[in-house]
Amino acid sequence: MGLKICSLFSGSTGNCTYVAGDSTEILIDAGVPLAKIEKAMSVLETDLSKVSVLITHSHSDHVSGLESLVKKYPLVNVYAHCETAADLRDRVDSEHLKIFGNDDFYVGCVTVSPVPLSHDVPCVGFSLMCGGKKISYLTDTGVLPEYAISSTSDSDLVMIECNHSPELLASNPRYPYSLKRRIAGLRGHLSNGDCADAVLRYARSGVKYFILAHLSKENNYPELAYSACYDALDAAGYGDVCISVALPDKLSGLMEIV
Repeated sequence: MGLKICSLFSGSTGNCTYVAGDSTEILIDAGVPLAKIEKAMSVLETDLSKVSVLITHSHSDHVSGLESLVKKYPLVNVYAHCETAADLRDRVDSEHLKIFGNDDFYVGCVTVSPVPLSHDVPCVGFSLMCGGKKISYLTDTGVLPEYAISSTSDSDLVMIECNHSPELLASNPRYPYSLKRRIAGLRGHLSNGDCADAVLRYARSGVKYFILAHLSKENNYPELAYSACYDALDAAGYGDVCISVALPDKLSGLMEIV
């Protein structure tokens, strides 16, 4: 068996992604209310008490449901980078908080490789490997560092941030200049164009499947994100690559990489 992935929630309002390999089930982040996570997992007919949770970083749209989850399901282990763990100690007891560094580690049968990213708090992406297959998850980064691309270019599927349209962000009257500068900065969020450039590089390395993730509710549309990446791929002769867009309030299909 290889790997399965399903985006449960993805966007500026909350993030949670399901990944499974053989007998191991994982959630990446828990940034929505527990009731929503439970409902989504029931659709997948999955026992939430048996999952492990990988945390990318401590912003609320990635951890807001975590405290409720571990209180109701006390056997769930939560994995956090050493630079993030201190921010989670009031949400997760030390017995179930598993701290990792930059080296690979195992969650059941899945090998997890942390991928340090460029955000305004310590943040990592992940590569998950099982059965000879590899999925990489990369969101919340102002730029995609070269080492991040090189270490994940052998993935079968990449779930990657496609956060905002620079034009929509610049013209948004509800966002102060300081917030616009933060989002568009090197420690902010990946734009549609930057995502398209990365997706094209991945396609040239042989990646066939992409999920565009963490779209801004205010400064993007699924159609814009999709078009930016599809047009870049199509112009370069990679029109057969599969692209889907993760939504904030709707499960994606359960994709299986075998």
